[in-house]
Amino acid sequence: MVTVRPSTQTEIIEFAGMRFLITDTPNEVTIMRYVQNLQRCNVSLLVGICEVHYDTEPFKAADINVKSLNFAEGTDPDERLKKQWFRILHENMTENPDTCVAVHCNSGLGRAAVLVAIALIELGMSYDVAVAVIRSKRRGAINNAQYEYLRQYQPELNLVQRKTGSSSSCALQ
Repeated sequence: MVTVRPSTQTEIIEFAGMRFLITDTPNEVTIMRYVQNLQRCNVSLLVGICEVHYDTEPFKAADINVKSLNFAEGTDPDERLKKQWFRILHENMTENPDTCVAVHCNSGLGRAAVLVAIALIELGMSYDVAVAVIRSKRRGAINNAQYEYLRQYQPELNLVQRKTGSSSSCALQ
């Protein structure tokens, strides 16, 4: 079952015990409001899928880890980057199982949406449902080339959910 929770900036996508917030990149003018929004959404990790051109200190002060996974706009993530993405998700779910992972690219419509879709597919969601859920929350997300990439994507079960008590944890295969 997919659960969607509204926030002031966008909506959280929750599936198989993982929570994602897809957003655009913060800027120096709005960074404090951005941090406050992430705190309201219980974000413990912010992953930038583009070059980070903002001060990361406000995030660190709010106990939000910042990671960068840069790949070029208009390209598909390569195997190395996907493995890094899965490792980051695994580490976050191990250390902070009840929190949310925020993911941004420049606009929050392309690269960030694709990586969240890949995670949802790896967790067992079909590509078409993953795309539909993301598009329902981020109008204009995932262009035709990205859609085709996701349609052809074959999950390798890199993310497997294991129930431990009342919370979920993520394991790398």
